[in-house]
Amino acid sequence: MGWEIEAEKWKKTVQKQLFIELDETEQSIYSYLQLNGKQLLDTVALECNLPIFKVSSTLLNMEMKGVIRPLPDKMFEAV
Repeated sequence: MGWEIEAEKWKKTVQKQLFIELDETEQSIYSYLQLNGKQLLDTVALECNLPIFKVSSTLLNMEMKGVIRPLPDKMFEAV
């Protein structure tokens, strides 16, 4: 019945990480986005008192971790 093939697929499946570790900057940005919803990159930088280059690179890392989602027009939201 081909069950061996199905069993092999399950072995290769990667479980999604349940508890994602965020550093201090990431946690600050994530908390801000959770409280305020969708926000512009510039607004996040201003409200979190961080330079834009730091916020943009941090947001990219957070996107790779799957905790935020980029939206059109330089907006971001927490997932």
